[in-house]
Order: sequence, then C-alpha cells, then structure tokens
Amino acid sequence: METTEYYERRAIARHPEPTDEWVERVLAHPYHTERQPDGRVRYYGFIEEEGKWLRVILAEGKLHNRFFDRGKLREWGRP
Repeated sequence: METTEYYERRAIARHPEPTDEWVERVLAHPYHTERQPDGRVRYYGFIEEEGKWLRVILAEGKLHNRFFDRGKLREWGRP
C-alpha cells in the first residue's frame, strides 16, 4: 500500500507495535469507519491477539497512521 511521508518519517517510529498484517486485516474488514473533518478516513478493527482496537488512518487513499486506540476500547469493549 502507498504511504504518506508522515507515515514513513513519524508514524512507524512513534507506534512500532502494529504489524502490516493487522493493518491489512482492519482495512479489509473494518468494524467501524469514520470520516474526519479534514477528509481522512479512520478504520477501526479489534486485534484479538492483543486485545486492543487498532485505528488505521488513510489520507487521500494512502496509509497515514496506525496505532492502538485506548479510547475506543473503553467505549466499545470487545466485539
């Protein structure tokens, strides 16, 4: 998948835990999606192996960020 410059320079270093496999899984079968005011799209999926929600953000169709989302875990619990 194509990535943004931010993803390459900052996101990977700040959040090294999520794997490419998990990102692909969330994008293929999201539990929930949201459009941000700036046009980016958030995809959420529960990663059973970690017991955490993964948020994946696309900007203009490119992978922009991915990280474990603590807020949605509290709000949604486990699927």
